[in-house]
Amino acid sequence: MPVLIAVVTLCGVACVFNTAVLVAVVRRLRIQSELLSETEARGVPARALPVGATVGDFLAYDTEGRAVTAAMPAHTLIGFFSPTCGSCRRERGRFRRAAARWPGGRSQVVAVVTGPDASARFLSRLTAVARIVVDQDESVRHAFGVQGFPAAFVVADLGRLTWTGLHVDVVPGLAEEPVTVSPGRPETDSPTAV
Repeated sequence: MPVLIAVVTLCGVACVFNTAVLVAVVRRLRIQSELLSETEARGVPARALPVGATVGDFLAYDTEGRAVTAAMPAHTLIGFFSPTCGSCRRERGRFRRAAARWPGGRSQVVAVVTGPDASARFLSRLTAVARIVVDQDESVRHAFGVQGFPAAFVVADLGRLTWTGLHVDVVPGLAEEPVTVSPGRPETDSPTAV
């Protein structure tokens, strides 16, 4: 009988301890969730040059043959994508919607597809709202210090970065309504499209 009482008491203590640990873990997860939501609302910085840094010199050409350099117009939105990045496939649709609302329109939005496998086809649905740069030698990527994809930037005059992030839908300065977009282009981008 005393052994039975000891076993039941030990089981009761173990259950109370287990419940206390479970409550502590749930509380900690709730705090982490709030922090993550707060960070997402502010925007996660891109894995690249920080805000305030100056973009390195580069010379690239968009698919229409126009030069793109570090001396681009103030308040230019730039997005970096890689054809081997799953997140980039999902981010293309967000970038397209943000680019359609970008003040200054298509002339102040650049989408860069980078890497040895880069092709303009990967970003073909963005041609109505952005200038497309195919960066096979990765010189543009290195000028921005991009280490992870996707990445987005807002460049001020003289190549100074005023914003960096992963998700362009939280970039400050988006217009409420889309700037004129060419008819016939879909507003959404399928994650399975190439």
